[in-house]
Amino acid sequence: MQRKPFKKSHKVRNIIIFSLSIIIILGITFTFLGQNHSNKTEQTSSSSSTPKKQKSKAAPTTQSSSSEDVASESTSVPEAPAGPAVSSAISTVTDDATQAPIEDNTSNSPSSSSSVASSSDTSSDSSQATSSSQPAASFGNWSATTYEQIAIGSATYDDVRSAYGNPTYLTASDRVYATWQSKTGIKVSIVFTPTGNDDNLKLIASSKSQSGLQ
Repeated sequence: MQRKPFKKSHKVRNIIIFSLSIIIILGITFTFLGQNHSNKTEQTSSSSSTPKKQKSKAAPTTQSSSSEDVASESTSVPEAPAGPAVSSAISTVTDDATQAPIEDNTSNSPSSSSSVASSSDTSSDSSQATSSSQPAASFGNWSATTYEQIAIGSATYDDVRSAYGNPTYLTASDRVYATWQSKTGIKVSIVFTPTGNDDNLKLIASSKSQSGLQ
């Protein structure tokens, strides 16, 4: 028996099924490619925004550190090579720290305060005179003027110690870190660097900073 040829209705149905299959495959392909493109775009935008956040977090630390030290100065001092002479020079000063804060300088005058209280008519003028006559913030032998007189690059530890007394705190490693501090927290900090040679070794002030002096 001879096979009957395909009916036209079967051919049309097969063409429709084949076309729908191609359309579905193309739709799935374009959807997948679109998702990959959007994911890459999100990753690129998030990575480009990350450094901006890091910069904004780093800014406050600079402001806080600059507000602590009212004044600071430093210079480059040639450091002596490590050796017995350096160790000896540093070890001789490690016990100089008193560990006791220095008394603040005060000059209260009761007579001036009583005169201000009695003169009620000229209270504004007297208050201005009292504020202008108040002593500048200082402690021990330290003031803004004496701090400025410390010449970094030439002042030695012995010079500073003999003029302003023993430091309140002192730490030493390859350099000497000395701090003179008052009971109210005003302080002067100086870093001394060993320089020279075994025959002429000195601890020279290489940086200084102060806070609270006026």
